[in-house]
Amino acid sequence: MLAQLKALTDKLASIGQSQGAAAPDVATAWAIAKGTRPIVGVTKPQHVDGLVRANSITLTSDDIAELEALADAANVNTRGFWEQEM
Repeated sequence: MLAQLKALTDKLASIGQSQGAAAPDVATAWAIAKGTRPIVGVTKPQHVDGLVRANSITLTSDDIAELEALADAANVNTRGFWEQEM
């Protein structure tokens, strides 16, 4: 894993642990919280389980702000063309 992404992935994992989910589930929930509908490839039954978990994850505004800040610090652009700067 790239060193600059560690803080972001650690935060995704931390949120996931507190909600009984995995980091990818939280990443999907983050995308949903931002008003998108991610297109996810499902090739295994556990992928469907992850999507169900993602749909039940509640991210606080603080969670979202921290994820956005960590993404910015890692130079990861998570904004769609329609989104305003936070």
